[in-house]
Amino acid sequence: MERDIDVRGLSLRLRERAAGNLCMLVHGWLDHRGSFDSLAPLLPGRTVAYDQRGHGDSSWAGAGGFYHFVDYVADLDGLVGAIAPEGPIRLVGHSMGGAVALFYAALRPERVAHLTLLDGAPIAVHAREVPDRFAGWLDDLGMDRRRRTASSPDEARARLLRNNPRLSAQAVATLAEPIGPDPDQDGSLAWKWDPLLRARSPLPVTEDVTQELLGRVRAPVLLLRAEKGILPDEGVLRDRLSRIAKLHVETVEGAGHHLHLERPETVAARIRNAWGGMQ
Repeated sequence: MERDIDVRGLSLRLRERAAGNLCMLVHGWLDHRGSFDSLAPLLPGRTVAYDQRGHGDSSWAGAGGFYHFVDYVADLDGLVGAIAPEGPIRLVGHSMGGAVALFYAALRPERVAHLTLLDGAPIAVHAREVPDRFAGWLDDLGMDRRRRTASSPDEARARLLRNNPRLSAQAVATLAEPIGPDPDQDGSLAWKWDPLLRARSPLPVTEDVTQELLGRVRAPVLLLRAEKGILPDEGVLRDRLSRIAKLHVETVEGAGHHLHLERPETVAARIRNAWGGMQ
């Protein structure tokens, strides 16, 4: 089932499956809710995947707006409050979506029963980097917000495969799903995500703040690291995330960054095992 929910004036598109205890699925940067289509049916209970703001079929930030990381966290908070106000939920986040879910678990610890991170963790940003990023953000604000186009679905899939050579044909087709007629041009196809998503963040969450947040996470956390993904090795991850009280790190051998698309059965089995006897 699909529906839209208004969160602070933006419409967010949801894809829901089954019934039972809720697991929210949070996609990564420039992905969309459909990236969980292979994983969600393999998880017990109710799953809700949604398009984050500026992605898929959710609203873009309006004129003069921007995509601050904290807004993604606030959107998740608004969605959980709207569809599951009664109790704790499970969270699964991929890449950037993992960082969103992790910060939410730190800020609303009473609402999260378990968190799974799929090749995702907060980016380490130090205070000395912020001034240059701030200046870069000012430059990026004038970027062209016309949608990125492709001549055909085949071209769109070919681009994705060049950037993600480990993806299967089915996975590439899934990630290329949010492409359709360009509302601004006749005869072209366009990606649905807002080009402004590519702008640099002016005030990222710095490493010292991240560490304070990690210490507030109470839920058990399973971090599934893709062997050929974007994260450092297990030892480095455990050291950096050591303030998470209940952290378990595993590596999915042979998998690339989109491990939930490449190895959905393996990822689902690891998540189910982590959930164990949870109801």
